[in-house]
Amino acid sequence: MADRKITDLSSLTAPATGDLLPIVDVSEAANVDKNKSITFGAMFRALPDGTQGAPSIGWLSDNGITGFYRTATNEIGISANSAYLAKFTTAGFQLGTGTAAAQLHLFSTDTTDQVIIENTDAGLDTAPDLVLYRNSASPAANDNLGNIEFRGKDDGGNVHAYAQITAGIQTTTNAAEDGILDLMSSASGTTASRIRLYGPYVGIGEAAPAYPLHLTTGITGTGVQVECTAVDAASGADITLYHHRNDAAGVADDIISTVFYRGKNDNATPADIDYAAIEGDISDPTDAAEIGRLRFQVQTAGTLTTQLEIDGATIGFFGATAAAQPAAIANITTTATTGTLPTPDGSVTIADAAAPTVDELLEYCTELEAKLESALAALRTLGLIAT
Repeated sequence: MADRKITDLSSLTAPATGDLLPIVDVSEAANVDKNKSITFGAMFRALPDGTQGAPSIGWLSDNGITGFYRTATNEIGISANSAYLAKFTTAGFQLGTGTAAAQLHLFSTDTTDQVIIENTDAGLDTAPDLVLYRNSASPAANDNLGNIEFRGKDDGGNVHAYAQITAGIQTTTNAAEDGILDLMSSASGTTASRIRLYGPYVGIGEAAPAYPLHLTTGITGTGVQVECTAVDAASGADITLYHHRNDAAGVADDIISTVFYRGKNDNATPADIDYAAIEGDISDPTDAAEIGRLRFQVQTAGTLTTQLEIDGATIGFFGATAAAQPAAIANITTTATTGTLPTPDGSVTIADAAAPTVDELLEYCTELEAKLESALAALRTLGLIAT
């Protein structure tokens, strides 16, 4: 074959594994033994191990100090500026130094951000998104979909899950799917759900909430505390029960809200019973002349019955229709033209009930008047009659 320049040779754009390349084997001492050939496949199958400072695959622009190298058996390391950065192992991909225990494992002693997902889109779409997708071929109720676990050690050096965020399936029905999200924390060494989003409901200490907000607790004492620390004389820690007809005008006799006091009865299968209730109503919605109503109800012979009703300026007891405050009742004015009236002392002695004396009857009347005036004073104090 005539001599030809390398630049005159035909270009091989799709080399095969068995194609040969000339190579000088520097391990041979004799020049006659140094010229050898190597297949394309062997050359790119057996790279030198390299180091983090001199990786096997590097780039001229980085002076060959950034690239890939072999860190150990079945491991591929990545270095940047001669510094170890990450590696692929049979367990997965790890960043930092340590023994990988997951498909992606990050090691760091830094206290700065370790994971940032950044998106510069300026539109209305959600971004950046993080999706945990359990692509099950047989999805079913109560399937777990994913878990974010906050893990640490206890004072005995044991690893413990102190908190978790878990998601699951409540209902898989097409177009009517319901989901579950649990916020979990550890208490006395046991990690359990404390707040559960259950379809359209929220449960606090409740696995299957049946109301928009359902709190269940096994402790006695305070179950809910609303606390205000404002340093002023205004009302704070208020609770507002607000019921309206989708912003339409209120209607007389609309029940705004009811506070129920519920317990069980002693049936063989105990039933839920509302033993007492406080009900707030609209008595009159007339603008600038509104009147409200409160009803205090208790179970009476198996029926929740109103025993006290306050309707604007009227009050009713024991189921009676609320009435306005009775007018004032004046005390009796008693004077003696001559002589002295007896002084009430709480007791009267009549020697002969068949024939009481005038003095005995006068003393009796004086005692009755004193008792009546005491009763009237008590009614005025309570506001049950006008002063």
